[in-house]
Amino acid sequence: MIRFLQKIIGFLAMSVVFYLVFTTTYSQIPALEKRWNQGIPNWISESSFSLKMDDFESFCASIKGKNVNLILGSSTALHGINPEILGENWYSLASRGQNPFVTDIVLNIAESTCEKHLIGVDTVLIDIYPEICQEWVFKKADALEHLALTAQISDILLHTTSIFQDGGIRRIHNAISFRLNNTDNPNRVRATNARGYQAMFNTGHNEQFKVPWKEDAHQFCLQSIAALDSKNKTTIFVNPPVLHQNHLNELRNQLKSSISAPWLDANTNHHFKDSTLFFDDHHLNDDGATHYTHWIKSNFALH
Repeated sequence: MIRFLQKIIGFLAMSVVFYLVFTTTYSQIPALEKRWNQGIPNWISESSFSLKMDDFESFCASIKGKNVNLILGSSTALHGINPEILGENWYSLASRGQNPFVTDIVLNIAESTCEKHLIGVDTVLIDIYPEICQEWVFKKADALEHLALTAQISDILLHTTSIFQDGGIRRIHNAISFRLNNTDNPNRVRATNARGYQAMFNTGHNEQFKVPWKEDAHQFCLQSIAALDSKNKTTIFVNPPVLHQNHLNELRNQLKSSISAPWLDANTNHHFKDSTLFFDDHHLNDDGATHYTHWIKSNFALH
């Protein structure tokens, strides 16, 4: 029996070694890497959640015991809401593809970081871009891949079920492979003193693939919006300005429970139909983000 167990352990050890060598080798051959690392969004190598959390942790340490205020949501918040305009205690943990389900995970990670510094979270400004809540967009799981591949292992362990659900062995493989072979990417976006905000160029409006509206929101997104609304803190939902048709009403009609938190829709303001404020049809440029953030601040007297 002991010899049998030794053989099993030896076989498993050799399998792990073979897997690691194979993974490292094929990553050097583009054709093989594309075949074996399927499902990884092409922008992930330029973005690191762990680097952003390192910067957020430094921010928490720097505010000397004051509570923080957070901006969460997808790229419409990442490029559209400037925390420095909202006030000195604001930080953006928005990220590309971040739907409400992932927002809930990121908020939990942020709260754990704040607890380490003996501070809390006061106000949470949550960007809800209806298109990203759709069933077919959710199943692409870009934001979950982003966490699986670039978040700290300690953060992943606390949310393993959520992060790896539906991705299974493939996402675990992608996470291991990416971490082995992307440790020193010079193109990775580094955290800056902009507190998580990433400005888009003030160029003219760029044509981009439009995200079609197919109406059905993923159940996890709807449940997460309700869960975020029930958090024991000040929560504000915002619907970002877009140049295409706004689908906030269709999304809200699918929510099974009423939302008690205020929900600000920027598309009711005709000022945000000016294409010179946009990088593309749903991302503001830096000038647009400045106008939009001041508008949010004036509507809720944020500080």
